[in-house]
Parts: sequence; C-alpha cells; structure tokens
Amino acid sequence: MTKRDFFRVIIKLFALYSVILTVFSLMPTYFSYAYNSFDSVTLFLTLGVVVCILILLIAILYGTDKIIDILKLDKGFDDDHIVIGNFNESNILKLAIILISGFLILDNIPILINQAYLAFKNQVSVNGLNNNYQIHQPDYFQLTISIVCILLGYLMITNYSTVSKWLLNADKKSFK
Repeated sequence: MTKRDFFRVIIKLFALYSVILTVFSLMPTYFSYAYNSFDSVTLFLTLGVVVCILILLIAILYGTDKIIDILKLDKGFDDDHIVIGNFNESNILKLAIILISGFLILDNIPILINQAYLAFKNQVSVNGLNNNYQIHQPDYFQLTISIVCILLGYLMITNYSTVSKWLLNADKKSFK
C-alpha cells in the first residue's frame, strides 16, 4: 500500500465520519431551529446549509486526490510504501498528527456553522432572537474557540512534518 492510497482511505473515513456527524448532530439542530421559528428564511437557510454540506461531502469523496495534492500529504516521507513493520516513531507521530488535526477540524465545523448562523440571525433580526429560547442565543466564546480549533487543525495538517520534528526534538531534550 502506498502512502497516497493510505491517505485516500483516511480522507474517505473522514468523509464517512462527517456524514455521521451531519446526520446525527447538525441536521437535527438546524431542523429544530426551522421547526421552532417556522420562518421561511430559516427553513431556506437550513436547506441551504444541508445542500452545502452534501456538496462538500461529495467533493471530499470524489476529490481525494486533489485534497492530497493541495495539502501535500504524501510528501515528507522517506519512502513511498507503507510497511506496517517499518513504522518508526517519526512516521507514527506524523500519522497521529494528521488524524488528530483532521478530527479537530471535523469536530468544530458544525459548531462554527451553528454559532455563525446564530450570530448572523441575531445581527439581522429586528428584535433580536426570541428570549424564550435561550438555547438559540449565539455563544461568541464557542464561535471563537471553534475558529481557533479549525485554524489550529489546518496548520497542523499542512505542517505535520515540521510539527512532528519539533515534538521529537522536544521529547529528546526532555529526557536529557
């Protein structure tokens, strides 16, 4: 198995994970907003978000090679093939950084979309959000945290080789 094949599998697993996250977390949240407000604009935005997510997931599933090329995931390894017995600590660390950063991004995208929607709705509505539904108030702290997590995940996934070298050097220095 080549590194490129391995990253194809990982990206498709991320797509599967995000489908599960969308179906069980994001869609119920947005449809509950549409149901509670029963506003045509909210329903339209909810359907628009779901369509955008589906388009993004289809792009991830069918554009894995482009994603690998853009993020240069198959670069920075000593050899092109994966031999499970030859995994040294550097390769394991690189793989762990890629997986952790991918989950960091995928876990925070729904929160970002949700909080950005609530903040947008709060800014454009005439009377603000209905105060009877405190759960529907925007949480700007959570919005900021999700943006920081997504940026951190992106930086980690695009610089995984540098991060792994830094962590290995820090680990070697701590044991001296």
